[in-house]
Parts: sequence; structure tokens; C-alpha cells
Amino acid sequence: MYRKRKFRGFLIDADNTIFDFDRSEHEAFYETAQTFKLPYYDESIYTTYKAINDNIWRKLEKGEIEWKQLQVERFRIFLTTIGKKADPEEFSEEYLNNLSKKAYLIPHSVEVLAFLSKRAFLILGTNGLAKVQRSRLVRSGIEVFFQDIIISEEIGISKPSPAFFKIASGKLHLPPYEILCVGDNPASDILGGYQAGFPTCWFAYKQIAFTYRDFKPDYVINDLRDLKIFAPDFS
Repeated sequence: MYRKRKFRGFLIDADNTIFDFDRSEHEAFYETAQTFKLPYYDESIYTTYKAINDNIWRKLEKGEIEWKQLQVERFRIFLTTIGKKADPEEFSEEYLNNLSKKAYLIPHSVEVLAFLSKRAFLILGTNGLAKVQRSRLVRSGIEVFFQDIIISEEIGISKPSPAFFKIASGKLHLPPYEILCVGDNPASDILGGYQAGFPTCWFAYKQIAFTYRDFKPDYVINDLRDLKIFAPDFS
């Protein structure tokens, strides 16, 4: 474990690190479900969707499917599973429209980003969909804190690919060891950063245990305000 390190750059994840994605996803899903009058409108259908969606995202991170496939395929499988006859493309479009309007922020995120941006270079790196992320960044106003924003759909590369992290390093004009990679996802953020040579910080905001045994993040935090100790001591 590194001790008392100060970093000139921060590569920060978006969903469930800066944005409260769980809340946004839950609301957007049920708004969409109401629009399409799903026959089993209860919590069980959301649980079913989450399992399907998580599996589809893992396939994307492994490079097994493309972005356009992800957007529709998850809802095609979901609608088939619950026996609902609906157009998965229309369902996807409605869901993404609803999701893009929700910019709930994790507690203290604005305070922390404002603090870090005066002392270091920040870049936002996300595997989220461009339509959703761009809209939420504008609605929340946090894009002003970042030197650049990397959205995997736009660059055609997803975390945990080392190429994603190489792009981030290049945009900040800093070597990986001077950039702290911060995120909630053990696979895409922490494993990806680790394999690319970045010091890593796992944001365990809603999680209990780290899911890998063969390596550990350099730091673990439960409150975003803890990131302040990694910023240089000047403004």
C-alpha cells in the first residue's frame, strides 16, 4: 500500500462514483415499465432485468458484444423472459431518455471535485452510454471540473482495456504512476487500472467486500471526501 501519496492527476469513474446510478437506473426502469404497461409490475421484474443487464455489460467489457447490441439486446432478452410483446428498440429508447434526465450525485461529489480541480488535473472516464452521460454531465454542471471526458462508446474502447487507460494518461500528459484511478467497479476500474500500471482507489460506497483475491486496490474509501488527502498541498 502506498502511504501519503500525492497525485497530479485523477482518473475518476462516473456511475456510482460521482453519479448515483443505482437510484437513476431504478427510477428510469420503472418509468419505462409503466409506459409499456408491463404485466408484472413489481420489484421482481427489476431484479430480472438487473441480472440480464449485468451479464450483458460483462460481455461488453470482455469485448464479446458491441455498444449497439448492448442497448437493445438486454431488453430483447428481458422482454422475452417476462413474456411481454414489445419492441426492444422502442423500450431501449424510452429507457435511455428517462435515464438521461436523472443526474443524482453521490454525497459530497461537487465539493470534492471542486477541491481536487484546483490542485490537480482531472479526467472523467466512463463505460456509460454517451447519450446518457453527456446529458447528465450538462444537467449536473460537473463537467467544468474536468480537463477531459472519456466515454467508451465514443472512443470504441471500454474499461478494463489497458488502451482506455493509456488514452487517459495521454490526455492528462502524465505517466500512469502520477494518476490515481478512482472507481467503484472492481473489474473495470480497479483491475483495469492495476493492469495499466495506475495506482488505484476503490470507492466502496455501497459495497461490502472486494471481489478479487489475487490483488488489492492501493486505497479503499467509503466517503468521497477522503480523496482530498491525495491532492497536492497547493492551490
